[in-house]
Amino acid sequence: MPDFDLSKWYADCTTEQGDAVILYSAELRWRGPAIHYTNLLTYRRGRPARSRFSLRKQPPPQVCDGSIGWRSRAWDVEACWLEPGVAVREILFDSPAGSLEWDCVAPRSAAQVRVGADAHFRGWGYVEHLRLSLPPWRLPICRLQWGRFINATDALVWIDWRGPYNRQAVYHNGAAVVAQVIGDREIRLADSETVLTLDTSAVLREGALGATALAVLPNLDRLFPAAMLNVRERKWLSRAVLRRPGQPDSVGMAIHEVIEWP
Repeated sequence: MPDFDLSKWYADCTTEQGDAVILYSAELRWRGPAIHYTNLLTYRRGRPARSRFSLRKQPPPQVCDGSIGWRSRAWDVEACWLEPGVAVREILFDSPAGSLEWDCVAPRSAAQVRVGADAHFRGWGYVEHLRLSLPPWRLPICRLQWGRFINATDALVWIDWRGPYNRQAVYHNGAAVVAQVIGDREIRLADSETVLTLDTSAVLREGALGATALAVLPNLDRLFPAAMLNVRERKWLSRAVLRRPGQPDSVGMAIHEVIEWP
């Protein structure tokens, strides 16, 4: 077992109405007993996003026979991602100190999420799994942009690292492509003619990780250095349009974020 071992699942669902639900499920083994972490973020158009957190051990998403499922008895939540498509896998960073493995389990999937008795989300969803074997504050990175855009015909996912180590991973409908521009409001592929525009209309979460995503963890200052707690995140839900010459506009929803190290 490596000194640091983080297994982190991310899964989401966006609806045509402009609603969204995001699941984070993680297990960290480092400096003592395993830490289990679950975060469920729900957003209804025009309302503030709501988050619930738990350090109780809950099962991670389960991949089985062409679908991915997740269930929380504690929160009365059931979720399913059907026909996830062909997975995309890359080792985004590798060094003697450790590595980061990215497994895009479901680039585009028909998703359904029930939260309690009355809240239902149906639309397109995305699922990925990260495995990190070195502390994230030791990654040679200053800025990260990540996002995914999905509809019935297109799936675009992008990862852009900047810093001492630069790395880009962009996939359109399962094929690796190169992006000329990756910004908060525009993704422009290297052909200069394929452009995704993002309206950044809804902020899902914003602030330092120590005050937002990680605030529920006990003894934060003992577990993580200040550099990690002061990492700033801004996550959006955007209506997006993918435009290509000679083809009709491809309209869908995107979830995307920028993360900046101090």
